[in-house]
Amino acid sequence: MKAIRNFGLLYILLVIIQILITNYCRFSTLTTVSILPVMILCLPLSVGTIPAMLIAFATGLSTDWLSEGILGLNALALVPVAAVRKPVILLFLGKDLIERQEPISIQKNGLAKIFGAIVVLQAVFLAVYIMADGAGVRPFWFNAARFAVSLAAGAVLSLIVAVTSLVPSGKK
Repeated sequence: MKAIRNFGLLYILLVIIQILITNYCRFSTLTTVSILPVMILCLPLSVGTIPAMLIAFATGLSTDWLSEGILGLNALALVPVAAVRKPVILLFLGKDLIERQEPISIQKNGLAKIFGAIVVLQAVFLAVYIMADGAGVRPFWFNAARFAVSLAAGAVLSLIVAVTSLVPSGKK
């Protein structure tokens, strides 16, 4: 029970950090920095796909509502991330992790595998986000440059979040 409460508190803190990033760290029109995909990746594996999609929708909507973004844009982009979360975990981290419902750990799974999963989930998030945000009014080269810059920045920031939040419970 204690681990669940600590995860909930950490999740709320990361939502607040994402809101602060969205409101106050707007570097340029080319960057969309988000830690939301790594937050969905780090949900406990006991959470199924449908509850993860509902959590993603609520998280995205609250982030949009409390920041200066378009209402529903983060929610729209984050729900597909929750839908592909388990297949990405299966692809990068293995079937044993899902079957045993162990927490994701950098020490056990390795930094490269975690980073691979983060990059794929960031790419899914950004592809939907940028397509919905541009909605045919921006040229392809601008959207492609925005995707590349945002993927690089978001993946690095998400890796930092994963390294700091995926500490084994015995080492806290």
